Amino acid sequence: MTRRRIEILDTTLRDGGKLPYAVLTLKDRVALARRLVRVGVDVIEAGYPISSPEEAECVAAVASEIEGPYVAALARCAARDVEPTLRALEATDRPYLHLFMPVSAHALAGVVKRSASEALEDIQACIRIGREAGARVAFSPSEAPQADRKFLGEAVAACREAGADVFDIADTNGTLFPAGVAELAAWARGIAGPEGPAIGVHCHNDLGLAAANTLAGLQAGADHAEVTLGGVGERAGNAALEQLAAQLEAFGPELGLEHGIQLDELWGAARLLEALTGVREHPNAPLIGESALAPAPGSHARRALDPRLRALLEPRTVGRPPRGGGEIPPELVEEPAVFRLESFSVQTGSGAPPSGVVAIRRGEARLVQSSHGAGPVDALFRAVDRATGFSPRLALYSLHTLATGPDAPAEVTVTIEHRGRRYHGRHASPDVIEASLRAYLAACDAAAAAASRGGPDTYVQGEYLWE
Repeated sequence: MTRRRIEILDTTLRDGGKLPYAVLTLKDRVALARRLVRVGVDVIEAGYPISSPEEAECVAAVASEIEGPYVAALARCAARDVEPTLRALEATDRPYLHLFMPVSAHALAGVVKRSASEALEDIQACIRIGREAGARVAFSPSEAPQADRKFLGEAVAACREAGADVFDIADTNGTLFPAGVAELAAWARGIAGPEGPAIGVHCHNDLGLAAANTLAGLQAGADHAEVTLGGVGERAGNAALEQLAAQLEAFGPELGLEHGIQLDELWGAARLLEALTGVREHPNAPLIGESALAPAPGSHARRALDPRLRALLEPRTVGRPPRGGGEIPPELVEEPAVFRLESFSVQTGSGAPPSGVVAIRRGEARLVQSSHGAGPVDALFRAVDRATGFSPRLALYSLHTLATGPDAPAEVTVTIEHRGRRYHGRHASPDVIEASLRAYLAACDAAAAAASRGGPDTYVQGEYLWE
């Protein structure tokens, strides 16, 4: 049987960034993009340039650093947005313009404020701009299942006529089920015809069906799938890259589908994302959770499986160490730019409130402060605030161990909010208090470094830029 090659677009850097507390800096995005190259994705969606100058800078950095996959950037179907989006992709020789427009009747009238005919004109005009610039072009109708089917068919035809490469069905609200996605993908494939755009599927996981819906769409004729590592994203997230890749590996021979994902790179990529965001996967998360792929000793559950499937469900398949854990990814080792911890001490016990003292270097200045707190970590955080002059809000404190045993290093990730923006810090040490302090100071250091560079104080969620 001849197999169809499925194109995988990973949007962890863009759609995955909507996960609360996920603050991916320029350096983080480049590091994660490099991992995604190793994973073997076909397209890396780097961001949404029009939403902020910082976002445009991140997309341009990924475009200049990455070789191999297409580098995609999202843009509204508005001519004024397309040119700056293409400029952000100038450094890559494989630019991918990803256009979108909300197409439900409610969105067209109340958000986009365009008639059906005007919307179709905008779609075609923007596709042609992208094609003339030498970019690969995809169009995603947001809220596609809620759109008028006649209009949606006209949009497919308009994309075919304008030369779009992909028509990507976006289940923005995550309310479809596998048979519904299959029907919609087959219907769109019929309108697109053999010379028209590939049909893609972008599924959200609100009802826990994103990966299953994506596979159903591919089985029905779609050739393009959009995913994120660990399924991260807003609300319940997106279809998970590792789940779809394993499903294609397991069922591809039967369905006539194949992929280019390097399964043994998935664990390392997921581990990097966890370390960058401080957000851990649930232990039962398929393939990358701590309890996944680890049957109980003496279990007979998998002995009846076909050897190929049994081998697929082994930890080594996804590149996982035999006992999980591992070192902090080398991409995360970085030197402070502003603040350096010189020393600290903390006192705690049942008879007095905890107190902490920190000595911090800022250039030639030595900053020494002390404070009480609700606990030893809180006392040190408050002392840092006094020493640095910051008073951020603690948005996330995440702690987990990297291995087992009493001397296992603890990895702490801290997210702070300062002047409307969020900053990460992370550190690993067998001493939980030290790891916490250094992670917090690293987050403050990132905020101080950003302040010294200047620039915008807020990030605008790009989907809300429609007038």
